Amino acid sequence: MSYAPYKPGKALWYALLLWLIGFIWGMIVFMTPALKDIPASPYISKYPAISAPLTVAYFIILFLLTKRYLEDTDKKAAEGLEFGLTIFLLNFILDALVYVVLFRSSDYFAYFSIWLSYILAIAVPWFTGRWLESKKLNAKIM
Repeated sequence: MSYAPYKPGKALWYALLLWLIGFIWGMIVFMTPALKDIPASPYISKYPAISAPLTVAYFIILFLLTKRYLEDTDKKAAEGLEFGLTIFLLNFILDALVYVVLFRSSDYFAYFSIWLSYILAIAVPWFTGRWLESKKLNAKIM
């Protein structure tokens, strides 16, 4: 069993794209005083104007990217999980390097919204793959 995604270049590109969407949205929020000044939700989100819209956007974007990524494979559930793990790992590494090391945000990983995004990064591709696989199986039966 291989632990690498079947299209590693495409998986890394999609993971980087997802991270860039979050980073760019965060920059927009930080440049907009009214959004930046929204009060934090203790233990949930330091910047709700960033995390709330991104959580919804990540769910939708992950679903669409996963469907596109899994088009050509027969093992959609397994490949969906590997794709999700790739997204999680790249996003975790980039978050640690940029936010914790570069921006010195010592409490970055202390908020639930960050971990929810990581859970979505793994769960959405995996469940999308399972759904696509069952859909294909049901089509063969009928």
